[in-house]
Amino acid sequence: MTADPSSEIDAPSSAVAQLSKVEQQHTTPPHSLSPQLALVVASLSALLGALDSSVNIAFPALSAAFGLDVSRMQWIVVSYVLTYASLLLGCGRLADLWGHSRLLSWGLAGSAVAFLCCGLAPTFAWFLAARVLQGIAVALLFASAPALVTLTAPAEQRGRALGLFQMSAAIGFALGPLLGGLLVDLFGWRAVYLFRIPLALVLMVLAIRRPLAHVEQQERQPFDLAGALTLAASIAGFLLAFSRGRDLGWTSPVVLMLVVGASLCFAGFFIIERRVAAPVVDLSLFRHPAFAIANTLNVLANCAMFAIWLLVPYYIVNALGYPATTGGLLLTATPLTTALAAPLADKLADRLGTGALSSVGLGLEAVGLWSIGQLDAGASALAVMLALGCVGLGLGMFQTPNMSFVMGAIPREQQGVAGGMSQMMRTLGVVVGVTSASMLFSSRRAVHAERLHLPTVDDPQSFMPAFQEVFLMAAVVCVVAVGLSLLRGKKLLGN
Repeated sequence: MTADPSSEIDAPSSAVAQLSKVEQQHTTPPHSLSPQLALVVASLSALLGALDSSVNIAFPALSAAFGLDVSRMQWIVVSYVLTYASLLLGCGRLADLWGHSRLLSWGLAGSAVAFLCCGLAPTFAWFLAARVLQGIAVALLFASAPALVTLTAPAEQRGRALGLFQMSAAIGFALGPLLGGLLVDLFGWRAVYLFRIPLALVLMVLAIRRPLAHVEQQERQPFDLAGALTLAASIAGFLLAFSRGRDLGWTSPVVLMLVVGASLCFAGFFIIERRVAAPVVDLSLFRHPAFAIANTLNVLANCAMFAIWLLVPYYIVNALGYPATTGGLLLTATPLTTALAAPLADKLADRLGTGALSSVGLGLEAVGLWSIGQLDAGASALAVMLALGCVGLGLGMFQTPNMSFVMGAIPREQQGVAGGMSQMMRTLGVVVGVTSASMLFSSRRAVHAERLHLPTVDDPQSFMPAFQEVFLMAAVVCVVAVGLSLLRGKKLLGN
């Protein structure tokens, strides 16, 4: 799937001109690489990163091992996702300058070390430090892998190649809970990290031995270190302030200092990017409404659905009483349907258009989230799988055309930045989603515990009503995304 220049809004801005020329820049693939090999290595790397979904089904075991309540589990997600979300664009630009294969091999090596440290962590603090290292490694990985796909696939096959790339990531998400549940039951929670080390090492060797991409440039551009650092600091500061606001209070000195510091860093980033010759990201792209909306929708779609990975494992294990293995099997419904939908989405986008298909996908996701909000302690396994599958189907119909547009909107020599942009918006949605869901769940559970006159907030009777309300609110977020997608219209994004 490619962007149709004739369908863009007529405007004199440089961003629109750049978008209308991007297909010509993408028509000649590099000569140094087999597209099939690049797609295999990049897709398996994406699968490796997506296998982190095996951790979620281990949350109850991790809670018990470290003596933590449900709300503390958010730090397992936030410490990892906040790190790589803040580094993705900088790593993407670094990959464009230093080589995507080199950065990918670094990411795979770092992942292997991080898996080992997580699996051997003696304390929760050690474990979180290892998760930060894992976040750095996966930022290198996800900033490089999508670029390998777009740089090696011919323009007319790029949509299909990105669909297969997304499918591989979705397969990793699907296999993760199933493998995680099985490993937790057989060997304990540490196995969900240790089992990924061999795959990381094999891919690292393949990435080192095979040159995977080469971008021809007239001259080597300098790396905008100041821009990358100020951007990373601003994203990390804002997300950390958002995460800590609930525990410390939104007017606490720590939270206010984080907000002020992040704001200053972002202002510095904006000033730097307008002055340097080779910025980390071309800010003029965001003047184009279609590009800005596509990235906003990516944030909202992932923000809404990530409550699944935070709360549904507890619902399956504690409320329904299933073992971890069965829970992992049920959780595969979401990523499995995403994997099945991803390669079909490109064909449907050619018929319906990116805007229409994105709206349909977001609508299906909203229906699935609403259905999860209707589940109770007596729900059948089939009802759970159908609701989770509906969310995954909608997400798969949305992600592929949306990612193809974002990747196609950025020039060939900046495809690392393009991949980093798409992944960063997704992970921003994940952090906001997991923090918001955790805050809403804790506050509503306290309200229901008081209403039902329960002895403690953690009483099982307060779980279900709070659980249901979180997913109804997630469905509302998705409905808002549907409205935003419809507003842009078919003419805005084109086919």
